Amino acid sequence: MLPNIRDLIPGVVNKVSPSIVAIMTAGAVIDEWLNVVPIRGFGTGFAVDRHYVATASHVVSQPGEVSIVTSDGDLLEAEVVGADPEVDTAVLRVDGDLTPIKLGDSDKLMVGEPVIAIGYPLGLMNQPTATFGIVSALGRTIRVGEVMLEGLIQTDAAINPGNSGGPLVNLDGEVVGINTAIVAGAQNIGFAVPMNLARLSINDLISKGYVRKPRIGIYGVDVNRVLARQYKLPVDRGVLVVHVQPYSPAEEAGLRRGDVITNIDDVELTSIVKLKTYLYSRYAEGKREFKLRLIRGRRTITVDVTV
Repeated sequence: MLPNIRDLIPGVVNKVSPSIVAIMTAGAVIDEWLNVVPIRGFGTGFAVDRHYVATASHVVSQPGEVSIVTSDGDLLEAEVVGADPEVDTAVLRVDGDLTPIKLGDSDKLMVGEPVIAIGYPLGLMNQPTATFGIVSALGRTIRVGEVMLEGLIQTDAAINPGNSGGPLVNLDGEVVGINTAIVAGAQNIGFAVPMNLARLSINDLISKGYVRKPRIGIYGVDVNRVLARQYKLPVDRGVLVVHVQPYSPAEEAGLRRGDVITNIDDVELTSIVKLKTYLYSRYAEGKREFKLRLIRGRRTITVDVTV
């Protein structure tokens, strides 16, 4: 790969750039002196359909006008179809004829795999900016404001203000994540929502205009060998429960902090993303009751959860 990477990366950037759009927002707030203060924001999105753009929900969270600038320089008004703040995903609709990008399978990502973050940082509109890096880690959980984002991809590809909502692509030119957050004061640490999780929200927003999802009521992190060794866990795969929300289905079913969820129904779990995608997809099919296999201490138990 290394001898050809100099030629490969420009090819990937050229391939996906027609699908990347700059997003501009314009609104107003009232300050402490009751003055109306205009607010402008910038972000990035990518076409998932001829008329639909995916982006991060925080890019379009403020009420006001939204417009996009295509790679050809066309300025188009956009309508916010809906948003899913829990996975920091939103969908816009435009009347233009956009070039859809190919969506990849984020479950196939590996630590160390090369990725490219593409967007319009700082509102620079003349052409998208591409930064190159690797997948630094998988299954990260971070708090952004009031929202806990789980199962994130960590990358050292530079993600700057304005890049939010843009795609993280693999070397096949497929979107494997939506760039979502940077850590203040840290260098070379950015995060992206995995595409397999975002795709479920995007599909619901396009088809229904809203997202209706099951809630088990836990926060969890992916179990790996390092975590298993650190906490003396008997398994090195699954989802470690770090918090159980009060009055949630998880609390009602008896889940506790420190439990390791290894299976949902007959599906083996390797990540919090796999747990969520299984829940969301089966819930959409009408399923409401799920069996969770847990390891608690040295015991294996099974609990029923109704969502």
